[in-house]
Amino acid sequence: MRKVITIILLSITCFAQAQKVALETLREIGLPVVIVETIDAEEPSCDYLTPEDGYPGYSIHNETKVPGRVLVIEGNDTIYDSGEYEKDISGMTIKLRGNNSAYTPKKPYKIKLQSRADMLGESDIFKDKNWVLLKDELPSLNLMIGLKINKLVGLQWTPRFRFVNVLFNGDYRGVYMLCESVERNTRCRLNVSNTGFIIEMDPYWWNEGFYFQSKVLGYKYTFKYPDYDEVDEDQLQYIIDYMSVMDNSLYGGYYDQYIDVESFASWVLGHDILGTYDASGSNLFFTKKDTLDSKLMMGNMWDFDTIERTLDTFSVIHNTFFAPLFKSKNELFVNTYIDHWQEISQTFLEDILAYLDDFANSELYTALETSRRLDFERWLTKGPTVMENIESNRQWFTQRKTYLDKAIQAIQATTAISKPSIQRHKPNGKKYDLKGIAIQDNCHKGLFIRDGHLFLSK
Repeated sequence: MRKVITIILLSITCFAQAQKVALETLREIGLPVVIVETIDAEEPSCDYLTPEDGYPGYSIHNETKVPGRVLVIEGNDTIYDSGEYEKDISGMTIKLRGNNSAYTPKKPYKIKLQSRADMLGESDIFKDKNWVLLKDELPSLNLMIGLKINKLVGLQWTPRFRFVNVLFNGDYRGVYMLCESVERNTRCRLNVSNTGFIIEMDPYWWNEGFYFQSKVLGYKYTFKYPDYDEVDEDQLQYIIDYMSVMDNSLYGGYYDQYIDVESFASWVLGHDILGTYDASGSNLFFTKKDTLDSKLMMGNMWDFDTIERTLDTFSVIHNTFFAPLFKSKNELFVNTYIDHWQEISQTFLEDILAYLDDFANSELYTALETSRRLDFERWLTKGPTVMENIESNRQWFTQRKTYLDKAIQAIQATTAISKPSIQRHKPNGKKYDLKGIAIQDNCHKGLFIRDGHLFLSK
């Protein structure tokens, strides 16, 4: 049974010395300033959860959604102003977000606008209600670097973000990243229609209202979109069946019938470049369009807290979920992975080093360095300078490319192209209940399973 620990925060200064930083001071630094003003200065709260024995992580529950107003200013300009809170018209609600990250004094937040907008102030194309304030706690450039690699390997969407300083009801809360959250938005985020799906392989499934089985020990699938209580019975049965058969296909060698191989190879390669310690990840998102012939795609990479940890080993190859793709007699995936590395490796290091050099010579670098010092004072912490982060990244990617060149060449030496036979069966199969347990043999909306394959009956 989950254990619930209710923590009442009498004052944020219980955790750290209040650091009064004037808005005018923050304006002059150069980073955008996010100003959050809640009704009656209310602080978001939550219950803190620990899972049953044997399951990973800590999480939060019963997060309060606090209404208020949010502004984003840059110098003397207002980039965005939500206006005062009026439900479904103006203003916003803000709540705590995250799992383990919500346990530290400096909290991450999720903002939901009452009217869609681009909080980064770039274009109406990017309007959305959902935004996140991610804390720069390590501190590092991990989000910036991770999203650069996400774009470099060509995943379907790369979230936009900006470093910001945050004032919360007049209290300086430090440096954050104001970022697009992982959402369905056909115009500017994950391109999934109203009847499509975003599924997460989730180690925190025990804190969700609904979950279903996966092949990975300790993980289950949960809905990122739509909310599980908005999925009708037909949709629910379809996606449970599809994910079950997709899991089996990874081991059976016929995975290319169910997954978009290019996006899977890109996602895995991205994490191998980054050397992610926990590449099995939470925040492993899949997208599925609503057509029966569409394949499962990897979404964007997300959560870069543990990148640059596995310098002389692969990050993902031995992961439970992806390992069968590297071992399969169907070598389409591994060949796609190799080809993708060969394509980008010619200019990869030059591109990332130039990216770091441009950042080091920018006004953003200076503003972030100054802001980080204020953050340390606010939370009574210490950490590396921004230049130390830059130098660490230069060294990492130089060494990492050398390793990957040799390691991927070794994979290539043992790989030969093979084409698996494609099996077809007469309509017959298994239907799954809400927990993924087989309960009867019959067809479901023309969708059926046999010998681990999913088919549409004629």
